[in-house]
Amino acid sequence: MAYRGVRLAVLLIIAGVLATLVVWRATRKEPLDGGPAPRDPDTARVEQFRREGNLEALAGEAENPQTEVATRAVRAMGSLGPAAVPHLERRIADARPEVREAAVVAWGRATGDLRPEIVAAVARTDPSVFVRAAAVSVLGQVRAVNEMETLIAALDDPDRMVRVRASASIEHILGRRYEVYLDDPPGSDRRREAVENVRQIWAEEGQHARDYYAAKKAAGER
Repeated sequence: MAYRGVRLAVLLIIAGVLATLVVWRATRKEPLDGGPAPRDPDTARVEQFRREGNLEALAGEAENPQTEVATRAVRAMGSLGPAAVPHLERRIADARPEVREAAVVAWGRATGDLRPEIVAAVARTDPSVFVRAAAVSVLGQVRAVNEMETLIAALDDPDRMVRVRASASIEHILGRRYEVYLDDPPGSDRRREAVENVRQIWAEEGQHARDYYAAKKAAGER
């Protein structure tokens, strides 16, 4: 009898532990089979459209009044290639800065160096610091050599984050470091001289950079 009692007690303890585990997993919203956690309906819907390559459906979601949903849809369009470009260009003009920022980044993923002047215009004119910063970063990522003047001009952007991103993009394209005194006040003599120095470097090395990246592109390299 004592053995049976101990055995029963052990079984009850094990059952309690298992029940606690089930509740714990459930509250974490993780299935017991180790699969991905359930997501909210909006996320699941957008992800399904992305997997299906349903660009029109994602474009519809990008107009969702919920900024988070629209932003998620725009990001998803970036994985669908050049066909997404017309939709992304519309979202670059969205009233919401979060959506515009996502559209700029997605544009870089979708198009590579196709029509970089679209993003260059954003870098020059968008009222949002975050959107301008994203734009100058994308120009560097796609090595938009024909938009170098936009990047050089961004070295004098009123916001430091944009200046830092522009400097990094220029260094990425040129393959070299230089000093532009990003913490100096815009228009200061030292900054102005440094920016003009970068402009002069590009005047001397720009054609070589264009030829180099054109050859890489022709060879199928990024």
